[in-house]
Amino acid sequence: MSLKSIFFSKSSQIEVIQKERDTYKNELEKASKELEELKVIVAENIKRSKSTSFLSENMKKLEDLEYELKIQKQRVQEAKKIAQDAMHVKKDFLANMRHEVRTPMNSILAFSDMLTHELKDKTQLSHAKNIFSSGHKLLALMDDIIELSRLESGIFEVKKRAIDTALFFNSVVKGHKPKAYRKGLQLTLKVDSTIPESLIFDDEKVKEILDNLIGNAIKFTKNGKVTVNILAKQHNHTQNEIDISMVVKDTGTGIDAHSHQRIFEIFEKREDAKDGEFQGIGLGLSINKKMAKLMDGNISLSSTLGEGSTFTFSLNRLEIVLASADDTEEQSNLNFNLIKPEGASIMVIDDVQSSCEMIKNAFTQTNTKVITHSNLHEAIKSLKSHVFDLIFIDVNILNMDENAVSKVIAKMSNAPIVSLTQTSVKDIIFTKDGVNVVGHLKKPISKVELFKISLKVLNSSLSLDSSLEDESQTISDFSHLDKKSLEQFLSHHSKDVTPLFTQAVATNDLNMIASFSKTLFSLAQQYKISSLVAFSQELLQKIELFEIDTINTMMAEYKEKIKRLQNL
Repeated sequence: MSLKSIFFSKSSQIEVIQKERDTYKNELEKASKELEELKVIVAENIKRSKSTSFLSENMKKLEDLEYELKIQKQRVQEAKKIAQDAMHVKKDFLANMRHEVRTPMNSILAFSDMLTHELKDKTQLSHAKNIFSSGHKLLALMDDIIELSRLESGIFEVKKRAIDTALFFNSVVKGHKPKAYRKGLQLTLKVDSTIPESLIFDDEKVKEILDNLIGNAIKFTKNGKVTVNILAKQHNHTQNEIDISMVVKDTGTGIDAHSHQRIFEIFEKREDAKDGEFQGIGLGLSINKKMAKLMDGNISLSSTLGEGSTFTFSLNRLEIVLASADDTEEQSNLNFNLIKPEGASIMVIDDVQSSCEMIKNAFTQTNTKVITHSNLHEAIKSLKSHVFDLIFIDVNILNMDENAVSKVIAKMSNAPIVSLTQTSVKDIIFTKDGVNVVGHLKKPISKVELFKISLKVLNSSLSLDSSLEDESQTISDFSHLDKKSLEQFLSHHSKDVTPLFTQAVATNDLNMIASFSKTLFSLAQQYKISSLVAFSQELLQKIELFEIDTINTMMAEYKEKIKRLQNL
């Protein structure tokens, strides 16, 4: 075979091998690609498998938790039922115990009382009196223990209702006067003039606490006096609520400093008490303090041994009763011209047309301009073009859209706001960056209450103008009187007016205050003293309106006015 033939033969073989190589290469690449795809598929399957397994595990755990939660709920319900049943059993037991003990104890007290009137032998009479006295103490102890047990168990209901404050406090103190009189003690009550006429609280429990505090004060005071002061603390006009303090002060034996806290503990008694009359078991004050705290209040003590004690019983966030036309006596002869006689501008925003008309009609014969709107959009347009001295607005409109309306009005007007409401406003939330809410009127609106709040807001200084004048104004008012006439006036005042004024302040009786006002009016007219004529006229107006707060304020300021006059 020639060399050429061999060359071509080898070349053909190489080409065949190269083709085969390329074929194998393509097949290898294809196989590699398929392997990579297979790896991806396998990885995804593994991942999916793991995910499914994880999900299955969590689903199982969730099912176990749901089952456990169901079991726990069932256990809680069972425990709650057991607790409620136990509470009812305890409540019934306490009620039955009170009845079962009281029944024989009443017999013991009744018969021992009979014996004290029938026995002649001094020794037997002494025994009978001891039985009667000890029986009363045992009965009181049983009542205290049951009351304490009820408090500890949570069987405590606060039954709130509207209470006439002046009538309530006078009634409580009056009940202790006979005992104070028998001991030769002076028992006095003073109610702050700013205390509202009606408040909402549990009068039975408040009376129980006050009775104990006043009773203890009388008990531990051998001579001197016991004073009860009812004071107004923080007054939240926006939320229509007030904090008050009932302060019972005595001039008795006092309590040493290290016993101030211990005296409120269970079964503590006064260590300084030597006389058997002063012995006590300490349950009363402990119960009182627990009751006070459950009514959002507290009891505190300030005392110095040998100088007397002061117990302060405070109650917080008491709701002030809003009087309406349904429960107040309307007066058609109210002089609305006393409210800023030079004129004022009022806006009323309410979708109840009768409220708008009532307020508008009240000011018909005055210089006060009243604009009413039942449409909020129109009201806001009026605010852009007018300046108002006072705005009456329905509380639901005011707090619309989470107080958005209140914020809008606040940006457009500085006028004080009085809300119109059909229900309580104590728990309504008024935004801090909203309008200045200074009071509330209850629907249907009382004309008397409308007059009061308008006088207070629009012309709050009116009732004080005559009594707040400075010395130069006082001199000017009496400048037309010569020295002799002034002396005659003061002489007549001391003889005819001062006794009536003193008696009126001491009794706080409206008829006596009216008598003082009329006598002052006649004397002031006789000597042509215009400020005193105006003062007596306005005081008579306040008496007609039964506006106790303003009456008390004016009486206090009149005393200062007369002092300045006497110094001329």
